[in-house]
Amino acid sequence: MAVASARSSLPSSSSPLLPQSLPGLERMLVHGGSTGSRSLREIDEEEEDDGGGGYGGGQIYVAVGKDLKDGKANIQWAASKLQLQLQPQQSDVKKLVLLHVHQPADRIMSGLCKVPAKQLEEKELKAYRTIEKDDMNKLLDQYLSYCKVFPKVQAETLVIEKNNVANGIVEFIDKHHITKLVMGTSSFSVKRQVPKSKVAGTVHQLAKPYCQILYICKESLACTREANQFAEKGDSPRSSSGSSLSDQPEFPSRSVSLPSSYPGFQKSLPPRCNSVSYPSSRYLENDVENISPAGRHPVDVAPKGSSLNPRHQSDGVSSPTLKDLDIMDDGSSGPVSISSSEEHQHSMVEANRQNEMFEKWQQDRNELERSRKEALEGRQKAERDLFEASKMFRARENSLCKGKDEVEERLTREKARLEKEHLQICNELQKANEQRVELERKLMHANSLMEELQHVQREMQHEKDNAVKEAEKMRLINCNNVFCSTGAVALTEFSYTEITEATNDFDESKKIGHGGCGSVYKGFLRHTTVAIKKFNREGVTGEKEFNDEVETLGRMRHPNLVTLIGVCRDAKALVYEFLPNGSLEDRLRCKNQTDPLPWRMRIRIAAEICTALIFLHSNKPKGIAHGDLKPDNVLLGDNFTAKLGDFGISRSLNLTDTTITPYHRTSQIKGTLGYMDPGYIASGELTAQYDVYSFGIVLLRLLTGKSPLGLPSEVETALNNEMLQEIIDASAGEWPPEYTKRLAILALRCCRYDRKERPDLAKEAWSVLQAMVNCPDNTNKCDTPSFFICPMTQETMRDPHIAADGFTYEGEAIRDWLQRGHKISPMTYLTLTHHELIPNNALRFAIQEWQLKQKL
Repeated sequence: MAVASARSSLPSSSSPLLPQSLPGLERMLVHGGSTGSRSLREIDEEEEDDGGGGYGGGQIYVAVGKDLKDGKANIQWAASKLQLQLQPQQSDVKKLVLLHVHQPADRIMSGLCKVPAKQLEEKELKAYRTIEKDDMNKLLDQYLSYCKVFPKVQAETLVIEKNNVANGIVEFIDKHHITKLVMGTSSFSVKRQVPKSKVAGTVHQLAKPYCQILYICKESLACTREANQFAEKGDSPRSSSGSSLSDQPEFPSRSVSLPSSYPGFQKSLPPRCNSVSYPSSRYLENDVENISPAGRHPVDVAPKGSSLNPRHQSDGVSSPTLKDLDIMDDGSSGPVSISSSEEHQHSMVEANRQNEMFEKWQQDRNELERSRKEALEGRQKAERDLFEASKMFRARENSLCKGKDEVEERLTREKARLEKEHLQICNELQKANEQRVELERKLMHANSLMEELQHVQREMQHEKDNAVKEAEKMRLINCNNVFCSTGAVALTEFSYTEITEATNDFDESKKIGHGGCGSVYKGFLRHTTVAIKKFNREGVTGEKEFNDEVETLGRMRHPNLVTLIGVCRDAKALVYEFLPNGSLEDRLRCKNQTDPLPWRMRIRIAAEICTALIFLHSNKPKGIAHGDLKPDNVLLGDNFTAKLGDFGISRSLNLTDTTITPYHRTSQIKGTLGYMDPGYIASGELTAQYDVYSFGIVLLRLLTGKSPLGLPSEVETALNNEMLQEIIDASAGEWPPEYTKRLAILALRCCRYDRKERPDLAKEAWSVLQAMVNCPDNTNKCDTPSFFICPMTQETMRDPHIAADGFTYEGEAIRDWLQRGHKISPMTYLTLTHHELIPNNALRFAIQEWQLKQKL
């Protein structure tokens, strides 16, 4: 305002009172001392040509964001406004300027979580920023493509990088002097006519007041923020030409004159013009000195009719001129006589007028001096700002130079590191090539050795076939009292008389079990307590079940399978080893007031059942499915070793050209309800997964002690509701919570309806159970140490011997294993290097000492 008033107080260049140096002063005052500003006329002309940045001048600014739908709605509204202004015959092209604020992400996804951008490495951050900019360019390209549908509308983009969208739009307005802007808002206040969204509300408050903002909501104009015209002049960069010259006070045109008899002394003020101008201070001082006597002394006027010509004098009377007034003021001349009171009064009026004019000039002089000082202060401030800007520029330049040096140094170090890594990789590649050549040489040598071994193997196989043939002939010759089902294991043939004597003619008091195929009796045969199973069914069905069980158990031995000792075809009976602790079902029900099984023993029994099933399923050349796994068919020997029995409905699994899973199809569904696989009931196909389902039910019974019907659903519900501990069998002791949960999850997986979702016993179930069995028990110190137990019989060893695989076995058990023709280890299933056995005397003494302490 001070600059504008100073400019308005300067006289026009046409005024004769203005010195020649004042036009330069006017430019200095208007520009505020800045060397880069334009003249007022240039700024005014530019404003007229530009049209204020709005759509009235052929150009409109539109704010667009990441929401393509809202951005297109804003563009459509603005483009329609531009097209409405075009006349049909008009060929001008209107322009849309799309404003976009790019927000770099401050948190970036790395792995499975978001981390601050400053924590990333420079390469990763640079790559992510490149992706962000590519996405932004694709978005802007879509906006530009959309603008092509509007005829005679040309579009361009302006982009700024800012963490806050609202601040970026405000900076756009300030930087590009935008006076009309179109932007979107999600909602607005109908009563207050202001936007309610966060970004639009912030722009509404912080944007320069000279900018008119039109808010678009749902493809229509919602509200408008009108521009402030006064603020536009004062706040915009063109405000140096702002104040209207007509707003300055006007002074009336006055003339200061002496009486009419002194025409040479009349002076008029300059006429009024568009901008009131005043003379310089020096000129005003001269004028004031010339008229100052009139303000201090009265003026005496001669009588009417006397000559007042200053260049002549009448006879004896001197005419009072201005010069004479000056002399009178200096005191060199006496006062002038007054001829009449009327003339004296007239001179007093003229003197008062001169005083008023003097005071007016004095005020103008002070105003001009004040404007000059303000202009000088503005110039000094501009010089200080320029100096500060120069200092900041130099500091920024130094900082950039320093940053450039650091970047170059870092690039140099990185280049050196890459060269070092390149050299190292080349060396490693060379070593790898050398190793590859050496391996190829060894491979060729191994191939030659393999060919030789294959030749030797063919010869040995030929010799083996001949030996087998001769052995078969010898077996047929010497097999008078021996029945052999498959030739793999010799079974003793018992007479009918021996069987009846051992069971007291199958007395009911000797019966220890009963099943669907027959009854089991306890007997004493050939000085040994045995279990004799007599098949009750007659005809083809009974004969087939008898032969199937003989064929299954007669050709295999395993520590966790019931051992078949012999057969009696006349009585249709099988002789098994006797297991004194009964069945698992009896122990779960605590039959005959027996103690409940501890939880650790239950886990060991589950692991032994899993081992027996793995052995059956992996049998060669055909796997075997038990088909009737339940606690009744799991027998417990000494030390509660679990042995699987009752193979009456077990079947060999066949593999055809059209299947990938061995199976046995039957039309006669056999089994026990609650343990039968639902898939087997529906399809009649018996697979190894049938036993997996039954094994899952057995695990749930060991865990809860409940009935098998509906047990999987009950356990799954309790597990989901975290109430598993409430259904656990508390009679087994205090189960570890982690064991119960893992055992329940394994059992439920085994009981899944889809066979493909059930776990593999050898790869998954066995590892879980083995980890629980091998976990040391610090609470029960009376249990037999695991290294005292024979891994084959699961009983405390009396005569421990070390085999070629490094494991210690009961001497009788390992010798029987080797005598039956096995060449592999019963623990590792690897070929034994020799069949020699070494007595483990140290372990025997330790077992004897431990047993002695247990008796005390």
